[in-house]
Amino acid sequence: MRMLFTTLAWSSHYFPMVPLGWAARAAGHEVRVLTQPALVDQVRASGLPAVVAGRDVDLRAMVGKDVDVGPGTRSTMSTWRESRELRAGQAITWFTAITEAMAADALDIARAWRPDVVVFEPAVYVGPLIAQALGIPAVRHLWGTDYTYPHREREYDLLAPLWRRHGLGAVRPFEVLTVDPCPASMQIPGVPHRQPMRYVPYNGPAVVPDWLREPVGRPRVCLTFGTTLAKLTGSVVTAPEVIEAVREVDAEIVVALAAGQRDSLGPLPPQVRVVESLPLRLLLPGCAAIVHKGGSGTTLTAAAAGVPQLVLPTIADQFLNAERLAATGAGEYLEQDVATPERIRSDLLALLDSAAHRSAADALRREIERQPTPAEVVGLLPG
Repeated sequence: MRMLFTTLAWSSHYFPMVPLGWAARAAGHEVRVLTQPALVDQVRASGLPAVVAGRDVDLRAMVGKDVDVGPGTRSTMSTWRESRELRAGQAITWFTAITEAMAADALDIARAWRPDVVVFEPAVYVGPLIAQALGIPAVRHLWGTDYTYPHREREYDLLAPLWRRHGLGAVRPFEVLTVDPCPASMQIPGVPHRQPMRYVPYNGPAVVPDWLREPVGRPRVCLTFGTTLAKLTGSVVTAPEVIEAVREVDAEIVVALAAGQRDSLGPLPPQVRVVESLPLRLLLPGCAAIVHKGGSGTTLTAAAAGVPQLVLPTIADQFLNAERLAATGAGEYLEQDVATPERIRSDLLALLDSAAHRSAADALRREIERQPTPAEVVGLLPG
């Protein structure tokens, strides 16, 4: 079977799809990943073949016109709830622009290669576009909590002109099989056509550093700030507050950064180790806690490692991830208007001292491990 995976050029949307792509290749299927130019190197590094469609889109410029997510922004859970329909509409507009930049090439590529099935992540509408145009099955692949499903009616309305421009009738991306790597206890209720799949962390290629194999003499805490927000704002938001918060914490602090983020941190306490481009799946199994922004990849990688989490959400699905994680008992979150260094420190110390959070985090890990493996899910896909 020929399987065409498609994603926009965000690693946080692509990485959760990699294990299913590996499983499909191991089962003897032919796999290609259709994406924008900016993601090609990361697709190649994952071991799957990339196919380039269209051009890159300056999403940071579009986001900057519509919403302030830069330093000093104080988004909270309440303001997120109040404005989520507006923000969902903005996001659909951004992702439609990306689809239009990819569409012509994508359709030409698909018609030439003739895939049997298209596997798409929810933000790349070119997946269901190809499936409808070619009359083949589509599979929706989530990257975490189903952030887009509650906005489906808005999406149907806003995307109708896109389908008409390509000579298609109504396209229903939510009425297809949905592969879901998010454990049910964290997922929003009511996701249709849901096929659970074990979350297998993939955070990029790596070499295991020598220090990671050494015994840990005291609790190890990971601080990380993700990639999406830095990409949109050009800064590591909330990093100064978090670094100040751990200055007097008796723990080994490991700050895990994407390449190029180190210069934005400033002076660091002596017990802080900074690592760049070290996959969290290697680091987190030895950690007693993690402080992060609430991106899906970080949240689920920590959940798969059974690590208690303190989340400091800022944008989009980070709020939903934080809320759903807290509901499991495996972590807590702090809204920006109260996330002072003193409060972050006190909540982190409480998390490190909490047997209840450790137990809930371990239960979440075991729930993930009980889900069908990617190898099992491949056999259930249409095509």
